[in-house]
Amino acid sequence: MMNLMNRLARVGLVYCVVAFALELVAQNEKPPFAWVNPLTSKELKAAPGLSHHTFKSKIIKKEVGYCVFVPEGYNNSRNKDRWYPVIYMVHGGRPGDESRFANRVPYIIEAIRDGDLIPTIVVFNNGGPVSHYNVPGRPDARGKDLFVEELMPLIAKNYRTIETREGRALQGYSQGGRATARIGFGHPELSSQLVIGSAGAATEKRIQETGGIENENLVFAPGDDMWTYAEIYAKNFTKKFPMEIFLHVGDELDSNYEGNIAYDRFLTELKLDHTFVVIPDQKHGGSAYLKIHDKIIRFQNDSFWKSLGRK
Repeated sequence: MMNLMNRLARVGLVYCVVAFALELVAQNEKPPFAWVNPLTSKELKAAPGLSHHTFKSKIIKKEVGYCVFVPEGYNNSRNKDRWYPVIYMVHGGRPGDESRFANRVPYIIEAIRDGDLIPTIVVFNNGGPVSHYNVPGRPDARGKDLFVEELMPLIAKNYRTIETREGRALQGYSQGGRATARIGFGHPELSSQLVIGSAGAATEKRIQETGGIENENLVFAPGDDMWTYAEIYAKNFTKKFPMEIFLHVGDELDSNYEGNIAYDRFLTELKLDHTFVVIPDQKHGGSAYLKIHDKIIRFQNDSFWKSLGRK
């Protein structure tokens, strides 16, 4: 009987280990890409003012999801003539998912309620299968065009956002940091401030130096990188389209850290005024936002007031 119990115990232990291992595998598996990723009821409950929507894209001929947060009082009739600045929160990771950064909304709500951030609309995009990039020869991978040519005009049409670039900001982390720099410097007429978080600047440098090659399976158009666009902006558009720039990265010694140190030097050489923050004891990951959230909010609030001429 004792031997049987020992055998059953061992079987039970093995089962638990296997079950735990399978759970870990399931947690680490990336879900298949989808253009529409609705928010959960838990996410909606945690973020009053946040909603999920779709539109039919003429570019990719599919329904595309996006999320919008509107601040408290936006729908009040007393504010019907009030117009709001807008932050486009450009998600990290690959492939795209408009719900990925929704967990940041509670911090934005708190900042607005505390008076640290002017009441602001926040938009969360879906960057597509190759987050925020256009890939030549792939009509399904035109995340950049979809963002610039369709989503931004859609938001301007359907929400009371300030119509000029002074009322728009781009903010991204990791892949989203790369996109924020590429789109922001490549289209300076669209936005007056950029928050570039832990962008893969080293990868973007390789793309620049190889004429668009990220790897053997992924080739972009030559010049479609955050280094080239920053240089073009610095040479041609700083006076016409002045920009507030905030760059940050964790201090873990990896390619992201080294790439951002180099990018900071590059922006300095280009004589582009910017704020650069190295976050202590921080690896590359979403927790960086929590450590630097207050600084980002303060930067965005000050930039909005400065750009809008209210200070």
